[in-house]
Amino acid sequence: MNNSFSRLTNPEQAFIQEHIEDNVADLVLQGNRYQDVDLKKMAFQIAARQKAKHKLPAWYANERLYFPPPLSVEQGSSEATARFKAGLVSGKKLIDLTGGMGIDCFYMSEGFEQTVYFDQQKDVAEVAAYNFRQLNAHKIKVRAEDAIAALSKNPESADWIYADPARRDDRQRKVAQLADCTPNLTGTLPTLFRSAPNILVKTAPLLDIDLAISQLGFVQEVYVIGLDRECKEVLYTLKQTPVVAADIPIKARILNEDGSIRHSFDFTRRQESSLLTDFSEPQKYLYEPHAAILKAGAFKSIATQFGLAKLAANTHLYTAEEFVADFPGRSFEVVAVCKPDARALAEFVPEGKANLTLRNFPGRVDDLRKKWRLKEGGDAYLFAAELSGGRKVVIVARKPYI
Repeated sequence: MNNSFSRLTNPEQAFIQEHIEDNVADLVLQGNRYQDVDLKKMAFQIAARQKAKHKLPAWYANERLYFPPPLSVEQGSSEATARFKAGLVSGKKLIDLTGGMGIDCFYMSEGFEQTVYFDQQKDVAEVAAYNFRQLNAHKIKVRAEDAIAALSKNPESADWIYADPARRDDRQRKVAQLADCTPNLTGTLPTLFRSAPNILVKTAPLLDIDLAISQLGFVQEVYVIGLDRECKEVLYTLKQTPVVAADIPIKARILNEDGSIRHSFDFTRRQESSLLTDFSEPQKYLYEPHAAILKAGAFKSIATQFGLAKLAANTHLYTAEEFVADFPGRSFEVVAVCKPDARALAEFVPEGKANLTLRNFPGRVDDLRKKWRLKEGGDAYLFAAELSGGRKVVIVARKPYI
C-alpha cells in the first residue's frame, strides 16, 4: 500500500461499483473521459476487488472497504479459511502478530473480548484500522509497530497469539523456510510464550510439515486446510507442553466455501508408519485424494480408512470394486487401461479431448498433451500413472453414475 491512502468517497464507491466488471487496463486508457476521478486509485481498487470476488465475497460486497494491492489480496487468507481458524481459538484476548489485510484478524476477533492487531507497516495498519471501523469491528486495537519488539519490551497477557509470517524477502522473492520468514518464529517463541500460553501459526503448503514440527518444537496438532481442489495452508497449534512428534495429531480439513467442514481426516505419523498397504491393478473405481490429504501425508491411512488398494507405493491413486460415497477427493469409474501413446488413447478418446493428470509418471502435462494430440476438457479423465510392477499406463475414466 502506498502512503496516499484516503478513504473512499461516496462518488468513488459508486464509480467502482459501476465499473467493477471492467477490464482495468482498458479503463486506465480512458483517462480523458474521467478527468474528475482519480483513475489510478479507482483502477487499483477495482483490480483488487476483482481478485477478491470469490475469495472474499462478503468484503467484495462491502462498498465502503478500501482494498490493498491485488497481490496482497491474492496472498491473504480467504474468508473460508479465516472462518475456519476462528473456530479454533477463543478467549478474552487475541494478539495478531502479522495483521496485514486483516482478514484472519477480523474473523478470529469474533471469539474474543479484545484483539490486538500488529503490523509494522504504518500504511498497511492504517488501511486495516479504517476497514475494521467500516466492519464495526470495534474490539480490535490496531498498532503500527513491530510486534516482536513490542512484546519483548512489554509482554502482554493474552489467551492466543496468531502469526502468519511473511513468506517473501525484501526483494519480494518467495521463501518457504520458517527461518527465512518475517518474523522468524523459530527464535522468538520464548518471547511469545511470555504473553500467551497458546500460539497458532499459519504456513504455506510448500513448507514440509515434519520439518516445521521439528523447527517449532512446541507443536500440539497440525491442521492441513483444503479448499476447492487445493491445499491452501497448514496451521500449527503450539503450547509449552511437550508432545512426541510421532504422536502429534495431523488433521486434514477440506472446507466448503463458507468455512464449514466438508471432510475431516485425522491420523498420526506413528499410525501411518504402522500400516500396510495392498496394491492392485485398477479396479472398477479410481480414487484421487484431495491435495490436503496428500500434503498431510496420509498415503496409507487413507487406503486403510476407506478399504482401498493403492496403484503403487509412490503412485497416490487408489482403487476398489465398490463405490465410496464419502471419499475426501475425486472419484471416477474406470473405463479402460491402455498404453501411454496416441494411437491407444484415440480408441477411447476419439474426439481428442480429455482432462489429463499425471501421478508418478515422467513428463509434463502440456508436453504429453502435444505428444498424444489431446485438447483440454471434455467428459473423459485420463490418469497417466505407474502401477506397482513398474508398468506405465493411462487409466481412462469418467465421473461415476451414482
